[in-house]
Parts: sequence; structure tokens; C-alpha cells
Amino acid sequence: MNATQPRRAALKQSRAALRTIQLAVDTVADSIRQLQRLRRHAHRGHRAALATLSMARHHSLNGCDLSRVEETVGKFARLMDWPLAMRSRTRFEHLERPLSESESRLMANLAGSALLVAGGMLDITEQLDAWYGGLVLSAVAAARSALPSVTSDGHRKRADKLMFRLEQLCANTHIAWAFAASQEVRPPPLRTLH
Repeated sequence: MNATQPRRAALKQSRAALRTIQLAVDTVADSIRQLQRLRRHAHRGHRAALATLSMARHHSLNGCDLSRVEETVGKFARLMDWPLAMRSRTRFEHLERPLSESESRLMANLAGSALLVAGGMLDITEQLDAWYGGLVLSAVAAARSALPSVTSDGHRKRADKLMFRLEQLCANTHIAWAFAASQEVRPPPLRTLH
């Protein structure tokens, strides 16, 4: 065994550790981009569902359907801490017309489905936060554990730059909450639109 073999092996291990750090940086950067994009889509879906709910519940629903819709909306509004203006039902003249029993029931079902989608979008954003938060935490831990294995001077300079970039990414407001010491500290979910 000559002296260059251990150096080659050390260089190979250093290069592999550097690749691990690069992978972690790429993973965190991609997670932030994906999380931003998915949150925007979920928020847009939430707002559209709330608009549908508003339209459906302001029709001239029959007494039974109206009370069922308003009871459900009231529970959701209290849970989401909606302002009074969003909780209250107002008349929209352009929607007023007599509804048959089946039409009233269909509009009440539309309101209920829209409310289900609005709430579901909030659940989805919370689940996305949990998934991507876990991915980012794992990637950062992998990078930090690989750093001591970067032994080559040339690799070390690149690793230091990557670790600096990783720290910058971790400070991003879309993912920084994942690094809080307590699991209870989470980003505020999009609960209201006021």
C-alpha cells in the first residue's frame, strides 16, 4: 500500500461529504420554493371557497336550509375567529328570487361544500408546513453532520460557503419557524381574511 491511497480515500470521503452538504442546500432551497408556491395555491383555493360560500349562503334559502347553513357557518366562524362582518348574513338583491325546496337544498349543500373546502385548505397548509419543516430539519442535520468529514482544504472552502448559504436559507421566514426550540411555535395559519 503506497502513501497516496489513504490520501485518495480521504479526498474521496471529503468529496462525498461536500456532495451531502450540496444536496442539503438544494433540498432546503427547493423546499422553500415549493412551500411558497403550494401555500399560494392553497390560499387562493381558500379565498375562492369563501367567495362561493358567501354567494351560496346569501341566496333566499328556505327556513330549514338557512338555519342549517347559518349554524354551520357560525361554528366555523367562531373557530376561525372571523370578524362580525364575515359572520353575519346580509341580503344581496341580485341573488334574491324564490327557490324551490330542491334548489334551496342544493344551495345549502353548495355552501356546506364550500365551507368544507375552505377549512380543508387550512388543514392542507398546516400539513405542508409539517412535511416541509421535517424535510428541512433533516437536510440541515445531514449537512451539519457531514461538515466534519470535509477534510480537503479546497473542499472546506466550498463547504463553508455552502453552510453559510444554508444558514441564510434557514433564516427565510417561510421555513425559519421549523428551527424553533419548541414544537408549539408554528407559523400562524391563514385562518381569516381580514
